[in-house]
Parts: sequence; structure tokens; C-alpha cells
Amino acid sequence: MTFPLMHGYDHINVVAQLGPVAAVRDRELGERILEYPKLLPGGSPDFGHAVQKGKEWRIASLGCDDPSSARYSLAIDLRTDAPGEPDPGTARAMLAAADRLDPEEGDQLAKDEWEIGDRRYRIVRVEKFVLIGDGVMEPPRSTDADLPGDGLLRDHLIDPPAACGQWEAQLRLNLVGHMPAAGTVPDVVRAEARHAIQSHPGVVLLPPTFVVVEIDGGCWSPITGGDDPDEARDRLARHFTDLLPRLRDFQNDPASPGELAEWTALADEIKASPGHRILARGREFRTVRVSRMLRLGRDGPEGPRPCDEERYGLTGAAES
Repeated sequence: MTFPLMHGYDHINVVAQLGPVAAVRDRELGERILEYPKLLPGGSPDFGHAVQKGKEWRIASLGCDDPSSARYSLAIDLRTDAPGEPDPGTARAMLAAADRLDPEEGDQLAKDEWEIGDRRYRIVRVEKFVLIGDGVMEPPRSTDADLPGDGLLRDHLIDPPAACGQWEAQLRLNLVGHMPAAGTVPDVVRAEARHAIQSHPGVVLLPPTFVVVEIDGGCWSPITGGDDPDEARDRLARHFTDLLPRLRDFQNDPASPGELAEWTALADEIKASPGHRILARGREFRTVRVSRMLRLGRDGPEGPRPCDEERYGLTGAAES
């Protein structure tokens, strides 16, 4: 089956007047770009899969650490959706693909694109970045309170020509040619980033995620995170009341009653602390906004790069 090319993948549709909510979001983005003018990598990329049906591409799921995990996630979705597929031949093809992506025995087939019935499935790569200014990372925005709360972005429409404001357009233009700084990554990673700029020159912004870091002197150490600022805060509290005690038990070094009491008191102060700068029992934590972007080309969203496979010792794409 022939699938349509992605319309408007390399266009940015700036409009003079946005709706009230979109206008507030764009204005706040502009304030943040001025206050936090530098881009900092937000960690390793995320992986997931997107589905094309007709002219539309939608994200089916994100949140995987590597391409292989994204393929396993795609296999789960194919097996889940196959019983509801009205065409028996398509349902059999979905299950056959799932069996190759997640076999009972043997190695996974490292194939990142599947055409099944009237749909095309593709493993996709999402880059993360943080805005930074004067050595401080961007905190959550007031408009983040309206986020849908699904960090996996299930069924999120990829719509590059959607109307946007001037500040979103500016940020997308800044991201088009963005590359890792020389000396911060191997040369091959920069070479593949340069190729991606040429092969996938379009950029769309995706809803953010959030990370809580602990500040100790000049060091910002990530601890946990969430799909929205409140979830990130709750997970930080549970880090001390749930995760740390279990980790110590697993290490055969149970926490002492004094340590448990200290962690409980710390969690209570975290829950009670207002704002995104959290001061608790002499320690400082901050919630950081991690923005996400997806590169687009004529044929749709960007898939994994060779260096993404090699980072985890994987073999790369394979033929069916």
C-alpha cells in the first residue's frame, strides 16, 4: 500500500491571532525564552511508536529508553489491538509482526517500520531539552497545570502545519539546526545529528515532562520525575518513604529507625512546601521542565539513528 507523504512537515504556520488559551501559552513561552535563552540537552532521547492512517500520523506511545524496548511496546499494542480488528487478514498480520518483535524464543527482529493493512507503524525518536538561563534550569510554567497528564502521549496528533504563535515559531526555528556541542558527544553522534537536520528538517514541540533535581553546591542531580509538576513532587516524597527503604532492604542493609524517621520527616516537608523550589530539612530540590521535540521529514517522523542502537549494543535495523 502507498502511504501519503507528510503535508507541511517543513512549514511553520504562524498566525496573528490565537485562541485565548493558546495565546497565553505562547506569551508565557516568550517570557521563558527571554529569561532562559539557552538550550541544554535534557538527557537521552525517548523512543516509542507512531501510527499513520491516511494522511494522519499519531503517537501511540512513548517513554521507552531504547529502540528495542519501543519494539516490545509496539508488539504489546499489536497483540492488544488485533482481536478488535475487523479484517481477519490484518489481524493475523498484526499478530505475526508482534511475534517477530517479541518472540517466545530467539532474538527480536530489529525492524522499525511495519505496513499492516491500512496502517503504517514506525518506531520514533523524541529528543529532550531544557531551557536554561544564568545557570538555572526552567521551572514549570503556569500553563502546565492544564496538561493532559499522559506522558506517553497516546493518540497525540502530529500536526506540523497547525497554527502557532510567534514564540513557538521562534523556538522551533531555534531547534531546526540544533546539534550537540562539539566535544560533548562522539563525532559519530554529531555526524548523525547533522544528517538528521537534512533528512528531517521539520520540528514539532510535544508536551513536556518534569524532573526533580537536588541542588548541592553547583551540582544538579536528578532524582525522579512525573508527567506533571504535582506528580513529580509526589514521587519525590515517595522516593524517601517507599523507594529508599526498599532499596536498602534489597541491599541487605535495612535502614535504621533514625533514618526512616528522617526520611518520613523529609517527605512531609516536601509535601507541605509550596512552589517548585523545595527546601526541606536543609536540602534543596527543584522541579525542572523538560521539553520534547520530534523531527519530521517528507515521509513522516524520525526513527532511531544508528548510534541509538549502538549505545545499547544493539544490531540496528534488520530486513524482514
